[in-house]
Amino acid sequence: MTADEYLRKLQDPHWYGEQDENGVDLSLIRENLKLTPTERVRRGDAARLDALRLMEYGRRHSEKRDRKSCG
Repeated sequence: MTADEYLRKLQDPHWYGEQDENGVDLSLIRENLKLTPTERVRRGDAARLDALRLMEYGRRHSEKRDRKSCG
């Protein structure tokens, strides 16, 4: 997809799927509600772990950059 095609798609309010009046993607909510409560908790926990890993990666990368600029 070219940049122009992407920008045209962004102009379409339905490009992201069905949305409520606040822009919330209802298809994501419906898909999540198909899961059991246990499955939803597991997915949430996996997302939490991914976020923690990403934060740790960012912290390490920042420390390396700071050390290089000091020395």
